[in-house]
Amino acid sequence: MRYTINRRSYWVEDSGTGFPLVMLHGFTGSTRTFDETCAALDGDYRLIKVDLPGHGRTGPLGVVTMEQFCRDLDALFDALELERAAVLGYSLGGRAALSFAALYPERVEKLLLESASPGLETTDEQLARQAKDKTLAEMIRDKGIDTFVSYWENIPLFRTQDRLSQQAKTAIREERLAQDPGGLWESLLGMGTGHQPSWWERMSDLQMDVQLVVGALDEKFCRINDRMEKRIPEASYIVVEKAGHAIHLEKPKIFAKIVDGFMIK
Repeated sequence: MRYTINRRSYWVEDSGTGFPLVMLHGFTGSTRTFDETCAALDGDYRLIKVDLPGHGRTGPLGVVTMEQFCRDLDALFDALELERAAVLGYSLGGRAALSFAALYPERVEKLLLESASPGLETTDEQLARQAKDKTLAEMIRDKGIDTFVSYWENIPLFRTQDRLSQQAKTAIREERLAQDPGGLWESLLGMGTGHQPSWWERMSDLQMDVQLVVGALDEKFCRINDRMEKRIPEASYIVVEKAGHAIHLEKPKIFAKIVDGFMIK
């Protein structure tokens, strides 16, 4: 269903009953990203999946910053008659979920961050990442979505997905190829890691329960989440063996058990 929020139109899938769980996908993903995990959940929850700016059926909205998206998500909570919810985010969606919890803590009952980070700590790091994201955006613009997806699916971050079945790999590739190239371009320039605020100094302000989840084979995000756990007062930390960055795709049943445990604790 479409919701017009602050003159931007978002695609939202809202199903089930029980306590609400808002789910935010990663870059080149969509509401379809969590389908296998949702099918494996044991608990009864109200599942609310949102296509992020530039992605899926939300599509291009112009360049939307992380702060603007969080303001839109706050207004979407009102439209959905949500006072508070559990929020789950993966990668880009994890950065968005963490940003939302930092900016609107009164809305977040608990927070599950899969392979997420609080952004980059220094201006130099941010500027370097902005340059990289600009290069990726130019690749999408100049060479098209097929060339970009072929590049993106082979970066080291996703190497562990080589072990997935051919059917699973085909589904992931089709989801990526279905994206609007203009939307991905806008996402990189608006909500890319180099453009968002750094929340490292705000980690101690998060007073809700926070579940950090990383794959043991994702060494970079293991290091980041080790540091996050030390700074977040109510954080717990799960490392999933034999998994990389996208645990919900590589180990969907294990990830579903983590989500169930997160929702009932």
